[in-house]
Amino acid sequence: MNPLFTFILGLLIGWLIEWLIDFFYWRRRYGERESLSRVDQAKDRRTLSITDVESPPPVKVVPDDLKVIKGIGPVIERKLNDAGVYTYEQLGNLTTSGLRRILGNTIERLSDEEALLRQARDLARQK
Repeated sequence: MNPLFTFILGLLIGWLIEWLIDFFYWRRRYGERESLSRVDQAKDRRTLSITDVESPPPVKVVPDDLKVIKGIGPVIERKLNDAGVYTYEQLGNLTTSGLRRILGNTIERLSDEEALLRQARDLARQK
């Protein structure tokens, strides 16, 4: 068999296996979350609270280091800050659907949104 043909055949088979894994594992796993988040977004559109409105931080607010919370890195912290969330208390007051709306696709990397919010509430109480 020609080595070039074997190489191309291997690439095609590898691509097919990767596509099957993506389709059957990841899309099914996160497809349920996506459909639930669409329902939550529809509910949130009807009931928008004052805490959901984006605004710059008040002058007296000292931003907390949100990266202390397990699961939050620099990228997620920047997205939260862009949405007007600067303190543990503000993060703790969010709902899971509000957090999903702010973080978008980044939320899929988090293992448990509720644990992240629980950590923020605990840190706000300790502060």
